[in-house]
Amino acid sequence: MSSISDIAEAYREGKKLYKEVLSREVYPHFMMTELYGENKGEILNTVAEGDSLEYMDHLIKDKHMAKRFQLIYVDPPFFSKSRYQASFCVTSRDMKRSPVIKVDAYDDSRSGNMHEYLKMITARLLMMKELLKETGCICVHLDWHAVHYVKIIMDEIFGRENFINEIIWTYKSGGSSRKSFSRKHDTLLLYGRSEKYKFNPQQEKSYNRDLKPYRFKGVEEFCDEKGWYTKVNMKDVWNIDMVGRTSKERTGYATQKPEKLMERIIRACSDEGDLCGDFFAGSGSFGVVCGREKRRFVMCDKGGIALADEITRLSKENISFGVEKHSKISDKSDDICAEVEISSNGSEVRLRDYRFNKKICGISDSEFIKYIETDGLCAVKAWSVDFDFDGNVHRADRLLDGSARDFSICNAAGRAVEDSNISVVCYDVLGNSAHMVKYAKRR
Repeated sequence: MSSISDIAEAYREGKKLYKEVLSREVYPHFMMTELYGENKGEILNTVAEGDSLEYMDHLIKDKHMAKRFQLIYVDPPFFSKSRYQASFCVTSRDMKRSPVIKVDAYDDSRSGNMHEYLKMITARLLMMKELLKETGCICVHLDWHAVHYVKIIMDEIFGRENFINEIIWTYKSGGSSRKSFSRKHDTLLLYGRSEKYKFNPQQEKSYNRDLKPYRFKGVEEFCDEKGWYTKVNMKDVWNIDMVGRTSKERTGYATQKPEKLMERIIRACSDEGDLCGDFFAGSGSFGVVCGREKRRFVMCDKGGIALADEITRLSKENISFGVEKHSKISDKSDDICAEVEISSNGSEVRLRDYRFNKKICGISDSEFIKYIETDGLCAVKAWSVDFDFDGNVHRADRLLDGSARDFSICNAAGRAVEDSNISVVCYDVLGNSAHMVKYAKRR
């Protein structure tokens, strides 16, 4: 990519792809397969597994959600040409220690050349514009690899006049270089859908010189353990730590973004009850904060590891949501299966074992193989039970993850009924899922 004409050509091809997708009569349908918590309201909080372009097409055509989103935040591939891994701690009944295992999460090296990358981004940005309300905002999170090219494309799609901010997120983590200044920031491009965009000014502390009180007339001052300060409207440079190894919110997902960063964007560009979207959702930080801030949300990512992280994090926060996939839940082959034991009265399900074909699932880590051969449950990230399965949607009574006290046991908690099908859904650390249905006859 060497000239403006090259960017223009990538934009034209991306726009053509966008029009082709919107105009097609046959397209992938996404079905609600799982429900967690008590979903109420016209629009359910939703996490989806699939390609973002296809899913946004589904939102527009099947769910009639054009011009309904107040805020869209996306953290797409950066065109870094790197492969990213997720890390997790193996836990097993037969182990004295908990080693850290790494697995491939997603591969940014497959994004092709810059032309193909910008074509991909263009088609999706145009689809996001279809979803945004007139008062809506879009925030695109990138770094130095492609942000300057994408800025030109966003000027074309949303209009230079609707550019709001170039936000610099700076952090101290990362490596250093002897041949350049150390790269310690990402760039967030914030645009309005129109000149009518919603924006709620946020405030931050501005510490006085020498941390002493100014005593200016009419100026309210405050004091904390650091010193005296005033409150000013937030600037466009944000100093927020990355999600470190010891952080409580860390999941092990590659490129996980801090909740504090999401919080600033969500509070500034939306109100309680507004619908917000993230179509490169990753570990789900955006949805977690949306739920906490009483916003409705829709998230999508094509990675199974991402979906497992999202489901686990949202459940821990007691946030209600549904899961959408390309088709209804169906039984998996013998390549992935869970062994369960149901109590005689059908009120308790015990997860006995979890097995999968190591070659098909792409497992190469010899240490991990050793542990799962000893105890397959160490590969399970989370699992849930529906004690009264209707044959269509798995309504989880409870989700259990590795941190749960009795991880392998799920009780009905009074929801079991006379003679019913019991549905079990498992997600493993590699991004696979397994579903099985057992008939339980109550005595």
